[in-house]
This record gives sequence, C-alpha cells and structure tokens, in this order.
Amino acid sequence: MSNLAIIVDDNAVYLDGGVISGLPLGPANIPSNVHALQWKTNIGWIEFRPNADFTHDPNQIINELPDWANACLSIFNTQLEANKIEAAAMQAKTATMQPRTIGTTVV
Repeated sequence: MSNLAIIVDDNAVYLDGGVISGLPLGPANIPSNVHALQWKTNIGWIEFRPNADFTHDPNQIINELPDWANACLSIFNTQLEANKIEAAAMQAKTATMQPRTIGTTVV
C-alpha cells in the first residue's frame, strides 16, 4: 500500500488509485471528530472536523495506521472482493446471452 485516503463523510476509501464510496464504515469505530485520514507510503496525517467554535485542531501526523483505519481497509477489501465476484458473474451471464454465430449466420 502506497497511498490511502479515508473520507469519513463520503464513507469512502481510496487505495492506490482505486476508490469505493458508500462503504459501511460504522463497524470501524472511527472517532467522531475525524474528518479524513491521508497516508503516503510510510507517513500520514489525520484531519479533524471543525470544533463547536469553528476552529480546527491541527492535523495529527502519524507513522502507523490506527486500528480504525485498518478496519476501514478490511471493509474496503471485503467490498472489493464482492465487487469482483459480482463483475465476474455479470460477465459470465452476459456471455451466455450473446447470440452464437457461425460465419456470418446468427444461430
């Protein structure tokens, strides 16, 4: 993993150029004050939501992913595998729905 972004409000995980949004991230137990996490190769930062007085806490620099970020990655990977299975099933179904041809004649 080189690049990771977790955008809490979008329920989205961006991983090495791929993205899945609308993920069920609730089970990851993301702290309520977190807006996003950004990770680049071996260092990252956590961005926080505005405080009640509209000030912002400074980004927190991290050099290890928190447990909740690893949980988000697990949710992402589970959904990615489900998407691959669904795409393969759709491709197989579509292939059987195509008319067979022999030369220029549709059978």
